[in-house]
Amino acid sequence: MSQGAPSDSAVAARRESGGALMRLLRHTSNYSVGTVLITVASVVSFPVFTRLFSVDEYGVLGLVNATLAIVLVLGKLGLQQSVVRFHAEIEAGKRSGDRIGLFSTVFYSMLGVGALATLLSAALFLSLPHSWWGGTGAQYLAALAAPLILIRVLDSAMLNLMRAEQRSGLYSLYTVSRKYFALVLVLATLFALSRSLWGFFVATIVGEGVAVGVIIVHYARQRVFVPSRFSRPLFAAMLGFGLPLLISEMSTQLLNLGGRYIINYQLGATALGSYAAAYNFCDYLQAVLTGAFAQALVPMYLRMWESQGREKTEEFLQQALRYYLWLAVPVVAGMAAVAPGMLRLLASDRYAVGAPLFVFIVGGMLVAGGSPIFSAGIYIRKLTRVVMYSVLAAAALNLGLTAVLLRPMGIEGAAVATLASYVLFSSCTAYFGRRAVRVRVPWRELLLAAGLSLLMYAVVSRVHLHWMLLQILARVLLGTLVYGGSLLLVDPPVRRLAKKGWQGLLARLG
Repeated sequence: MSQGAPSDSAVAARRESGGALMRLLRHTSNYSVGTVLITVASVVSFPVFTRLFSVDEYGVLGLVNATLAIVLVLGKLGLQQSVVRFHAEIEAGKRSGDRIGLFSTVFYSMLGVGALATLLSAALFLSLPHSWWGGTGAQYLAALAAPLILIRVLDSAMLNLMRAEQRSGLYSLYTVSRKYFALVLVLATLFALSRSLWGFFVATIVGEGVAVGVIIVHYARQRVFVPSRFSRPLFAAMLGFGLPLLISEMSTQLLNLGGRYIINYQLGATALGSYAAAYNFCDYLQAVLTGAFAQALVPMYLRMWESQGREKTEEFLQQALRYYLWLAVPVVAGMAAVAPGMLRLLASDRYAVGAPLFVFIVGGMLVAGGSPIFSAGIYIRKLTRVVMYSVLAAAALNLGLTAVLLRPMGIEGAAVATLASYVLFSSCTAYFGRRAVRVRVPWRELLLAAGLSLLMYAVVSRVHLHWMLLQILARVLLGTLVYGGSLLLVDPPVRRLAKKGWQGLLARLG
């Protein structure tokens, strides 16, 4: 062997690491394809709903959806958070049990707590004072939509079971089918039967209920739901793991959506409608980028930790962070360039006041999107209380800053509060997570990504066309070419990964 040649073990380690990254990219792409198709449906329906409903009605719609999302957390009791973690242990032989026992325990426990949460929440919505809802009548809509809590609890159970088994293809097929079926039913109801929020929620209940029923039947035919195989010890262990995460998930919902109650109280439903439109649009983007990434990443590093140990897991997470930064940083710059035009084009000029919010909201979401990497040690060591305290602190900061900044800054103050709270959350999880798994911030790559993103923004912001849609498409295409081409030129590992991905695509097509 020559002196400068790498050892066989080094070459093998590099191949193994590259293989893990390719698996991450494959699963991420599977999730992303589904999420992109779902986002397309959301983007297409977004201008329909913003034009079909008044700004006030859109604000009420956002308030009801936020309320359901918060109550849904209670209906899951954190059990869905345990599925991926305990599946990895059972598969590695570090916990007694099998697939049928896990599926049965997850399904029947979440069915029970979901049904109870649905009944209690409907009664609670109707008993709260009207003034708490800003006199909008949203409490009656929330009570009508309460069955969605049970439906979405069961949906969460099935999705996390699919994630645990890394069945990303089935996961995407199911979520896309559910989205489009429910959307078609909602649009048919609004245009043919009842053009109201009542019609919207009734059609949503039917559409999502049928979809989750189909996937349950699909798994029931595999005989994985056996009442006698319900495991009380496993349920108790999952509950112990998930309950602290219940509080953190509740805080996350308050972090994401709690400001809407303050906006509705201080500024009214119209301001809430403008804020909700901007936030919802950013959420569609976030689902494609960070949502698919986290769905693929977490099961992979948990399985890697159980089978290969700390060193390989740290190496994998370090590389995953590097590539995440290459993707996330230019998105913020890109949104600054295209967001104002996109909001006017999709939601109409009535919502134009929300355009300045995009950079703050997207920036915060992408900061939080990196937390699955930094907090890997927390989930590996089951330090769920750390997550709980971190999210509680971030949610408190978000609500406090929103209340303080809303009057002087308007809804832009709520967006600034969201960004600050996401930064706090990610910083806390990074600090405590590094005690178990150390992942360093690759400052060189971060600064380089920022520089290339600024270059991209400087180039695309000079593109001005008469037709807004053409201008947006031209800026997106040009920005992709400028940033992607520059990145390939300056970063050899990205070139190697791109080459490997291209060869894999050709092999599939061939």
